[in-house]
Amino acid sequence: MFPARLLLRRPLFRFLCSDPNPNASSDPPQSLRRTLNSLLRLDDLDQLAADFKNFSADRNFRSKDKIYEIVVRRLTAAGRLDAVDDILVHQKRYADAISDEGFAVRVICLYGYSRMPDRAAAMFGELPDLGCPRTVFSFNAVLTAYSRSKASCRIDAMRDFISSHSASISPNLVSYNILINALCEEGLHDDALKTLDLMAQRDVSPSVITFNTLLNGFYKKGNISMGDEIWKRMVDAGVSPDVRSFNSKIRGFVSAGMIPEAFEALEELRRSDLQPDSHTFNALMKGFLLGGKLEEAKRIFEEMGKNGCLPDRITLRQFIPKLCHSGEVNLALELCRNGILKGFVVDVSLVKKVVDLLVKDSRYVEAKKLVFLARRKKKNVKLSMPLPCLAAWVS
Repeated sequence: MFPARLLLRRPLFRFLCSDPNPNASSDPPQSLRRTLNSLLRLDDLDQLAADFKNFSADRNFRSKDKIYEIVVRRLTAAGRLDAVDDILVHQKRYADAISDEGFAVRVICLYGYSRMPDRAAAMFGELPDLGCPRTVFSFNAVLTAYSRSKASCRIDAMRDFISSHSASISPNLVSYNILINALCEEGLHDDALKTLDLMAQRDVSPSVITFNTLLNGFYKKGNISMGDEIWKRMVDAGVSPDVRSFNSKIRGFVSAGMIPEAFEALEELRRSDLQPDSHTFNALMKGFLLGGKLEEAKRIFEEMGKNGCLPDRITLRQFIPKLCHSGEVNLALELCRNGILKGFVVDVSLVKKVVDLLVKDSRYVEAKKLVFLARRKKKNVKLSMPLPCLAAWVS
C-alpha cells in the first residue's frame, strides 16, 4: 500500500488549488479543505474509492484536478486498477462535467496514468453519447495514454486508433509528435522518420520538439550520420536548434568516443547565442570519465559552475564514484553534501562511499555529520553509522 503520509509531506494547499500559482482567491472553502484532508489521510483504499465517489458530487471537488491525479496514482501504485476504473466510470454520471471536453480529457489522461489505454479509448468512444464533442484534443489524450502504457503492442494500437478515426479527426502536430516519440522509444527509428515524411505529405510542419525527438533517437542509437541528416533537415525546414538539440548531438558524439567533435558542437551552441545547461556539461564530463580522464572532467565541472549551472542528480551519480575511487574525498564530500541540501535524491550507495572514504582518512566527525544530514533529509534512509564515528564529537 502507498502510505497516505507520503502524500502529505508537501503543503496540502498546493494540492487543493487548480491554479499552479495559488493565491488567496484560489483558496478552497474550509469545508472542502476539511473534506480533502480527510480523504488524503485514508489508508483503507476501498474507503478511499468510496469517499472519492461521494465527494465527486461536489462541483468544487471536481475542479481539483490535482486531487484526482493523487488518488489515481495512489490506487495505481497499490495495484488497485479496479478501483481506478470504478471512480473514473463514476464521473460519467455528472452530465455538466463530462459534457465538457476539458473534463473528459482529464478522465482519459487519468486512465493513461494507470496504464489502461484501452479504457481511455473506450471513454473517447463514448463521448458523443455523453454529449461531449470529440476533437483532436481528446484524440491526442488517448494517443498519450497508449504511449505511456509502454505495452509491447502500443505502436500497433496507436496506428489502429489513428486509422479508425481518420474520417472524423485529422491528426495535428501534437499527434505526430506523440507517435514519433513512441516509435523512437521502441527503437523504430526508420518508422519515426517515415512519420516525418508523412507529416510533409499532409502539410503538417514539424516543430523543434519533433526534430529533437528524432535527433535524440538517432544520436542515442549511435547513428551519427543519420542524426546529422536530421539536423540538416531541421535547419532546411527553418527550425532553429535549441539547447536540447545540441545536447543530443553532444551525447551522441560522446557515446561514440568523438570527444573533439563534442567540443565543436559546444562551440557551435555558443555561436548560436545559446547557453549550455547542466545536461550539456554532464555529457562532456561523462566522456572524460569513461575515458579515465578525471582531471579533464574536473575542469568541465569547474566550467559548469562558472556558467551558473548547478550540479544535478546525474552529475552526482557519475562523478562521485570516480572521485572516491581516485581518493578525491574533499570534492566528493562537497558534491554529496550540497546535493543532499538541495533536495536531490542522492543514492545511499553514493553517500556510503563518501562516508567510508572519510572514515578511512580518520575524518570521523565529518563522516558522522554526513550520515546525520542524509538521515535528516530523507526519513527511513538505511544508512548505518560506522563504528569509529560513534564516539566522535559533533558540535
